[in-house]
Amino acid sequence: MFEKIEIYLNANAEYAWLFVLFFAFLESFILSGIIVSSAILFSICILIYNTELMPITAIVPVAVLGAHLGDMSGFIFGKTIGPQIMSTKVVKKREKVVIRAQKFLEKTGPYTVLTGRFIPAIRPIVPFLLGISDLKLIKFYIADAIACISWGLALGFLVTGIGSILG
Repeated sequence: MFEKIEIYLNANAEYAWLFVLFFAFLESFILSGIIVSSAILFSICILIYNTELMPITAIVPVAVLGAHLGDMSGFIFGKTIGPQIMSTKVVKKREKVVIRAQKFLEKTGPYTVLTGRFIPAIRPIVPFLLGISDLKLIKFYIADAIACISWGLALGFLVTGIGSILG
């Protein structure tokens, strides 16, 4: 699969930014992030950087935007279907655990966003769970913007560092 992406990008360099945006969104959104690994985005960024299809100064902001859009979508998705999930029998049976988790998220919500952004295994789940909680959209937006920018800078350093080793 990766070879096909490489062939396509080499033939259609003008769409490189779209691949970065798309895969950053996919690895952040709850429905696709569980399946799409962040390693795919990372590999695509290294490929685009090493083949000079985009400079790192363009890759990072596009990846940040895609990640932020994915996180915001997951948060809003949680706000939308959260009440339905909270009223299911499965959740009601575990009411004590759910209440304890909600209190934890209310207390640490913005910090959880920053931590979750740097842990790939929970990255797509955190915005969704915070959407279900009572965290306000503006608090999540600000925390997520800071988290995505920090993550984007780390991505840039890793892409240039590993890209120079592989390149």
